[in-house]
Parts: sequence; structure tokens; C-alpha cells
Amino acid sequence: MHYTLSAWESAEAMKDFARSGAHLMAMKSSRALSTEIRTYTFVADSMPSWKAARQLISTHGKVLSF
Repeated sequence: MHYTLSAWESAEAMKDFARSGAHLMAMKSSRALSTEIRTYTFVADSMPSWKAARQLISTHGKVLSF
């Protein structure tokens, strides 16, 4: 399993990044890299620990299966 965690100033900035450049190209290739991707977006005042982040995505993550 691989995890990434990112923080954004706004939802719009996050969406702009997700829909452009290298991230968009990588997402188009996702099927070749994995059989499942989970995403979870939430608002917080600080970054969660990795343990908390894994729990959040496991419990609340949106599952994209290929």
C-alpha cells in the first residue's frame, strides 16, 4: 500500500491541482498501477498523524476500483 497526504489553502486550489498537469496524467494511468484507490477530503486546522489519516481513509474513504 502507498499513501499520500496533502494540505491545501482552499478546496478550489486542491481541485485545480487535481485536474491539471502531472497529477492529471498520473490519475489517467492509475489503472496500470493499482486495482483500488481511496480518497478522502476533510477540513482541519492541522495535519493528522499518519495513523489517524490511515484510519480516516479506511473508514470514510471513497473507493475507486479498476
